[in-house]
Amino acid sequence: MEIASIAVVLKQNELLFADMYRECARLFPDYAKEFAALALEEEGHAAIIDSVIDEISDHPENWRQGKVTLQTLRFIQKQIKGTLEEIRLGQCAPHYAITALRSYEQSMCERSAEKVLDTDVPEFKSLLALIAEGFSTHLHCLKELERKIFKTSDIFDLLKDLSGPAQEHK
Repeated sequence: MEIASIAVVLKQNELLFADMYRECARLFPDYAKEFAALALEEEGHAAIIDSVIDEISDHPENWRQGKVTLQTLRFIQKQIKGTLEEIRLGQCAPHYAITALRSYEQSMCERSAEKVLDTDVPEFKSLLALIAEGFSTHLHCLKELERKIFKTSDIFDLLKDLSGPAQEHK
């Protein structure tokens, strides 16, 4: 059943994200605690998806595929694996690890878990929403960590700060 495969790949991707956060903990030891906490959150998401996988197995009639296909999730997984390998082999600058994670978290914000799997079961709708919320939370944390580690700001944040508050035109 494709819906079960989607859940399995989604879980695998969460665990790959956890591995990338652990690599960041290794690369940035002064911030290892923060990256380790993000890795644990990803593992928590994977555990939630385990319960979704069980529910799909027990009650497949309650589940539908969302807007994101299995093919898309597998494509993302291939990219994550490649990036993780480059990071582990030292084939990229450490900053790239954070940049890549930001890109993946942003991508998952746009796709979000509730758009991957769909159900009318309230308990699982809220669990999927929790995972989706994690993408945007992690993206925010990564921006903050990047700012602290590299003493930089996101260019878009700088532009927003320079423009000041929106003014009404009369």
